[in-house]
Amino acid sequence: LHINTMKAKAPTSLSLLLLLILIYPISGHFHAKGRAIPVPVSDTSSATTAFVRPQSNQPSALPISIDADGTDDGILFRQAAIIGIVTAAMGHIYGHILDGTVKGVWKYLPHYLQKRGILDNAVGHWYIPMTCSIGGLIMGILSIKLKPSFVVADFVRALSGSDADMSIFPTKLMPALSNLLLLSLVTSTFGFSVGPEAPMVCAGGLVGKALSNRWNNECNTKTQIGCNRDVIMTYAGAAGALTAFMGIPLAGSIFALELTRASAGMTSAATDALVPAVVASVAALAFIRGIADPHSSVGGHFRYLPSIPNPSGRVTIVTSLVCGIGGAFIATIFHKSVHFLKDVLWSPDDDNAKDGSIQASFQIHREVLVKTAIGIAVGALSMKYPTTMFWGEGSLQTAIDGQSTPFTDTKHGLPSILTARANVDPNAPCETSWAAIQVGVAKLISIALACAGKFPGGIIFPLFFAAAPIANAMCGFFSHHLEIPVNSVAIVALMASTQASVTRTPLATVFMLTLSASSGTELSKMLPCVILSSYIGVFCSRYISKESYFTYSK
Repeated sequence: LHINTMKAKAPTSLSLLLLLILIYPISGHFHAKGRAIPVPVSDTSSATTAFVRPQSNQPSALPISIDADGTDDGILFRQAAIIGIVTAAMGHIYGHILDGTVKGVWKYLPHYLQKRGILDNAVGHWYIPMTCSIGGLIMGILSIKLKPSFVVADFVRALSGSDADMSIFPTKLMPALSNLLLLSLVTSTFGFSVGPEAPMVCAGGLVGKALSNRWNNECNTKTQIGCNRDVIMTYAGAAGALTAFMGIPLAGSIFALELTRASAGMTSAATDALVPAVVASVAALAFIRGIADPHSSVGGHFRYLPSIPNPSGRVTIVTSLVCGIGGAFIATIFHKSVHFLKDVLWSPDDDNAKDGSIQASFQIHREVLVKTAIGIAVGALSMKYPTTMFWGEGSLQTAIDGQSTPFTDTKHGLPSILTARANVDPNAPCETSWAAIQVGVAKLISIALACAGKFPGGIIFPLFFAAAPIANAMCGFFSHHLEIPVNSVAIVALMASTQASVTRTPLATVFMLTLSASSGTELSKMLPCVILSSYIGVFCSRYISKESYFTYSK
């Protein structure tokens, strides 16, 4: 998130000192491979195992406990800190590249074409559908060429079972990591409504696992020996990358650990992985704020309208229930729509097709045809509702305040020549509830199309964006017909419930929304409702439908 409350003034020298402290290994103890040797204990009644170190290693100056894998906490935390820094650097570089490509395609190029007389008022509105269609075609071609691919659905499937199945992860870091980042970059650059959050989780997880394999005994997927460390470092990498990209402390750690559980809670691996994930998250944030971008401002920037003065407990409970149940229904409709579209667009035999067979050849053609068709559909929809483009983080303020903030004033705002044919003017406030409903539903359709077309990307901010106009429309309706004032608490509560109900990450959702709010936001009034609606949404969505957006392992 781009945050702007207080200038970060930590001296670079202090940040470098912090970095050295975090990454400085205890002499001879950084690598875990061959480090700890189990020795039988004479007291057979004890359930523990004693460990002695090889004589070549020097004893640690710090008291360090040793777990069942033979990995001491000091080394584990140092590894997590380094993984956090590495993934933070990766996310930081990726974010700058993405900013450049988005500006290049949607601001610099249209300005250049307009200056040359190629793009004028008569054809300017066709730029969006043409560009999205080209993006779909490029994605179809790249999806065939760039194998193996690793997406967030694989991340969830690998880590959501009672025992993590690390064999689902690619055996080598490259080219899986480069393929993932390139596909995500193209998806986000061409305006599709899925964001870089999920690719950051996957990319960070891949880096964490790869570094764990390098430092420790490699995971044996048959015997599961050494896999616990890989799981821990995978979560640490995911937490570090997401924290760096979003700029919200701890939210990345909580999100990664909640994402891989089907219910409202953290995965069982959190017993071991939570603290290393938090260490990685803190190290990532320290690196970004202290070294990579030391002059960026700290704090949230999304502004919410003043809420009802001193809402009563009854108002808070009713608002939480209504928004929680409403978000659960929206989430259920969304994930069922995605699964339906996937069944229509992709044959069940596609994944079983073998190279050289007729089915494999048809699968290749289908990959290009489906993604191009999705690009055309998203482009046509975006031409009528341009605010639905991109993943929504850069333009979320427009959705929150009912377009009182013009779309052109946001990070992802488009030149007015591209939005001339919009059904709802993106640079004017929504005058009716119907206008706001159109924007919210169009955004949900755009997200569903991108997800069903297997465009790699996250849905955190896209779902926040989709829920906000719907909440504004509901508040506008009640305000007009029942004389109930517009309540920003209801808006943020529906945003929280919708997103949490799809991804099953209620606690992380609370962190994301509250820590991204501006300093003037009445968090003390919002927070209870946000917490209740998030968890109510998850519980209700599980009651409404046994299916979910992700496929979880047992």
